[in-house]
Amino acid sequence: MVSRPLAIAGVLAVLLAGGVGFALASGGPVPSAENATVSVSADATVERAPDRATVTVAAVGRGETAAAARNNLSGDADAVQGALEDAGANVTSARFSIHPEYERTETGREQVGYVAVHTVEAETSDVDAVGSLIDVAVDAGADRVEGITYGLSEQTRQDARQEALTTAMDRARTDAETVAAAEERSVDGVAAIQTSDSGRYVVRAEMAADAGSAGGSTVISPGPVTVDAAVQVTYELG
Repeated sequence: MVSRPLAIAGVLAVLLAGGVGFALASGGPVPSAENATVSVSADATVERAPDRATVTVAAVGRGETAAAARNNLSGDADAVQGALEDAGANVTSARFSIHPEYERTETGREQVGYVAVHTVEAETSDVDAVGSLIDVAVDAGADRVEGITYGLSEQTRQDARQEALTTAMDRARTDAETVAAAEERSVDGVAAIQTSDSGRYVVRAEMAADAGSAGGSTVISPGPVTVDAAVQVTYELG
């Protein structure tokens, strides 16, 4: 199960003797070897270049009535979807909404018509093609770019997660051995392990602007996608 990364504040160490916990302090009780454990938390982060990208664009239509607004965009939306598919993108969703449009006046708000929005979401494994997909969509009639999301394929994410978990386990073991050595003990085996992980995806929200205002071709430079993993391990002590 995926959860948000744990914030690690140093090493959490608890020694148990016969099921009774005690503090690590000078002059404190000394545990017996039987049933003693140490619990340690550690985390790790792995970065990967994105190998998936999702582009969300929208066609907008306006009219005095809801029907007029719908009719003013329907052709553009179909053209945008077709153009993206022809460019090799996989159109994963298309959403339609229509709502009244208002203008502020001296006496308050006044309805001036209706706005229809047809949003098209397209995914590609060619992250370098994102800029050209935006250009294709705009040329086909898209009025604005809602956003761009970069992510990882399932295989890439799993590989990154395994690397992060391995690093986190190495750190946990090192911390446990350090704590155990301070008490003149040794780490003998693992009693229990808990893991959690998450992925932070780069979302280019600033692209939600008038796509036709920039002119020329669009160039996008994505940042890395990070995958976090955290472990909490309970080790048996000798």
